[in-house]
Amino acid sequence: MIPEERVREPSAASEVPAPYRTPHEHLADLLSRHDALLKRRIARGQTRRPADILGFAAISEQEVQQLLDVPSDDRTTGAPDAHTRELRILEEHIGARVDRSLQNGMRLPLVELVKRFALTPSEIDLLIACLAVELDSRYERIYGFLHDDMSRRSASPGLAISLYADTIGEIARLRALLGPLAPLRHYRLLELVEEGAAMPWLARALRIDERILSFLTADFTIDARIARYVVPLDTGDAETNPSVERIVQWLQPSTLIYLHGPRHSGADDLVRSAAARVAMPVFTVDTQLLLDPAADFEQSLFLLFREATLSEAALYLKNLDRAFEPPTGEARHRALVRCLSDLGGVVFASGEQAWCWQLPAEPVATRMLELQSDTFREQLNAWQRLTGNTFPSDQLHRLVSLHPLPVPAIRDVWRMARAIAAAEGAGGENAPDLTHVQQACRTHAGTPVSSLARRIDPKHRWAELVLPKEQLDQLAAICSHARHASIVYGEWCFERRLSLGKGLNVLFSGPPGTGKTMAAEVIAAELGVALLKIDLSQIVSKYIGETEKNLRQLFDQAALANAILFFDEADALLGKRSDVKDAHDRYANTETAYLLQKMEEFAGISILATNLRQNMDDAFTRRMRFIVEFPFPEDDDRLRIWRSVWPAEVPLAPDIDLSLLARRFRLSGGSIRNVALSAAFLAAEQRSNVSMHHLLRATRRELQKMGRLVNEEEYR
Repeated sequence: MIPEERVREPSAASEVPAPYRTPHEHLADLLSRHDALLKRRIARGQTRRPADILGFAAISEQEVQQLLDVPSDDRTTGAPDAHTRELRILEEHIGARVDRSLQNGMRLPLVELVKRFALTPSEIDLLIACLAVELDSRYERIYGFLHDDMSRRSASPGLAISLYADTIGEIARLRALLGPLAPLRHYRLLELVEEGAAMPWLARALRIDERILSFLTADFTIDARIARYVVPLDTGDAETNPSVERIVQWLQPSTLIYLHGPRHSGADDLVRSAAARVAMPVFTVDTQLLLDPAADFEQSLFLLFREATLSEAALYLKNLDRAFEPPTGEARHRALVRCLSDLGGVVFASGEQAWCWQLPAEPVATRMLELQSDTFREQLNAWQRLTGNTFPSDQLHRLVSLHPLPVPAIRDVWRMARAIAAAEGAGGENAPDLTHVQQACRTHAGTPVSSLARRIDPKHRWAELVLPKEQLDQLAAICSHARHASIVYGEWCFERRLSLGKGLNVLFSGPPGTGKTMAAEVIAAELGVALLKIDLSQIVSKYIGETEKNLRQLFDQAALANAILFFDEADALLGKRSDVKDAHDRYANTETAYLLQKMEEFAGISILATNLRQNMDDAFTRRMRFIVEFPFPEDDDRLRIWRSVWPAEVPLAPDIDLSLLARRFRLSGGSIRNVALSAAFLAAEQRSNVSMHHLLRATRRELQKMGRLVNEEEYR
């Protein structure tokens, strides 16, 4: 009807129509043309007028005869009537205003829809027949009259076709435009409501899609059905490097550009720079969100592609490899290829896994680019450039070791650190110190919000940790390895020799209460990083494959946050693999093998604590950088624990003999803490100082709780 390329020269006798001031004026003109079509339809007598109040439900023999008297191959009235002439004048007027508006840069959504989906004038006519009843309620009664049924107030294929077709040939042509594979329904611009098999096809309700209705009324917000998945990508300034140049050359319709590599390998920044080079908006979607069982993956994917088409934007599907995993990965792969083939456009995608799926056929083109994480040396050079070499090299090495970041993220962190320093008035916005930079690193990384783990705020320090010197030296070595990773892997280039195993895996073993959890807190506090304690009840699942999925999510979150993973009671996950006798054994062994694999791939710090080392699989020993045995404390160690367990504010009675308690009662550090806490509550109840009497009562309760025999003589 009014495609953009249709240009009309207005007659010399008439004034040049003014351009549209708003898209809504354009819709108003289209509805005026629709009114003229309805008038012509009614004037041609192709609908009967009810003779009485029951006319909508009955038809007379005379009316049947009148309908049969009209030849089915010629329903026109001969020469053009007044309504037809009015239509021609309106069409010329609308066409001229559209041309003027486009020349002035006015955005007309209907014209854009024509371009996006290559619609013909006839298809636009059918679309407007459905649009009218959604914009003006008066059309409900008019459509009810034309249907000869006031209960049917929506458009129908028969009604829409009758407005524009007079012969059987025209009816057949328009009917084909409403077929399932025709653009109007294939792109889901119109929806044919299935009201039962008994309803003839021409009489079924025909409705315009809600998002298309919003678009035509100049509402350009993202479809509400997928808005929660979409994050517009801030393109910013374009950077120039060979990878960006390569991607820009690939930007053609119906192209999938797959960027694969480890996390923090810069896929986001490459997409951002390439899009900025060609001024292309990008919709970012984390594909894992589409895998929610409550969501329809194919439906959501189609709506995402259609939204990108409406906005002339590219899609960026992050973690695409997760969507292609068995058992439903093949079907999702086909859905992606189908959407890209039908709707075209450019799709960026990222994943850790290299492309191993079937390559789509024409017209879809697939381009792949392998990415590498920024090395320790590259990160160190970036920090040196930004800081102007004002920080000592050992501080920068510590930053890179404990907070590995891609180079673009380092720039963001530095800006954040300057803002923090300026807010604190620390010598001006250009003078952040190491504390500000570390705070910015932690803020940038964030803390994962998940039911799989909880963050522990470290409370303990080295002075509170009572262990033999050998164990303390091992814990200090763990911190040293973490702080100096940048020197060993980066400056001394050990990372060239290691494809895996650059992470720091540690095993703590020993009886309960010997300080394993406290030691993990001390390490986290010393390094200034987050500590995530794993909730095994949320990790382990009875459903096949769910435990592995939870573990992968857990390691991914820890990598993003540069956090320490702490698995308490790890023998529940690290049990020895057994001979496969049935399916349960096979899947149990798979969980153990998968955890072994993820620990070797993880570049951060993971600490596993167990009371039963003998129950753990031997394969874990090789993957452990450190194995620290936590012994049961002897008399001297217990005395140190008794002395360190009390806060300075606790009032202690003079009769307390901590040496006697350490010698007489063989308790672990955790049990001593429980005794001290219980004694404090007993003293608080009596409004007195903590005395030996309270400590003995609390010790007796602790031993009874542990199931140990109580000798009454010891408490006298």
